[in-house]
Amino acid sequence: MSDKHLFFDLDRTLWDYETNVRETLEDLYDSHLCNLGVKDTDTFARVFRFENGLLWDAFTKNKIDKDYLRKFRFLNTLNRLGINDTNLALKLEVAYLAQTPVKKKLLPGVHETLSELGKRYTMHIITNGFEDAQNFKLVNSGIRNYFSAVITSDGANARKPNKEIFDYSMELTGANCEDCIMIGDDPEIDIVGAQNAGWRGILYNSLGCRHTLIDHTEINALPELLDIL
Repeated sequence: MSDKHLFFDLDRTLWDYETNVRETLEDLYDSHLCNLGVKDTDTFARVFRFENGLLWDAFTKNKIDKDYLRKFRFLNTLNRLGINDTNLALKLEVAYLAQTPVKKKLLPGVHETLSELGKRYTMHIITNGFEDAQNFKLVNSGIRNYFSAVITSDGANARKPNKEIFDYSMELTGANCEDCIMIGDDPEIDIVGAQNAGWRGILYNSLGCRHTLIDHTEINALPELLDIL
């Protein structure tokens, strides 16, 4: 087995965040919102994605903490939809946290790619997601056993792209920076963060998003890793 350590992001790299969250939001709309004047699931999902995205950006930049994000993402969503109901926002958050991590949809080629790479490399997860939710996702989607370590922003007390989480990951796994490869979908958070820590970065750019990265490798589908690693 190679001395290389592969570190994968989870959401939007392995776990199909868009599909799984959409299914949860559809369930929440049907159970809590369909009779409250919200036009349809698309409207609810669009507003939630916007408000949740703003809060996640603030969280990544260390402007808010996890509790703040979880308290306000549905409250802000409801307010934007013209609903002022703190209790309903809490119910939606509790249901969201219970239902989303049990969704099992993975992106194309995940099992085949991880199974093959696991014969050659030591593999880990490094994610800004929260400890409880991310571990549930890994177990319920059937991919936890591929990974030796699961590094979360909770456990590391740091978040990508900050160098501290990459340094913590090396300390935890016993890897050297020259042996570490980060594979993720976000150019700045995953790839620039890894490069600043002395790691190699591989961008999973399935949507062909434009960026300004240099000195990196790029793939459009996960199975392409088998040809370049």
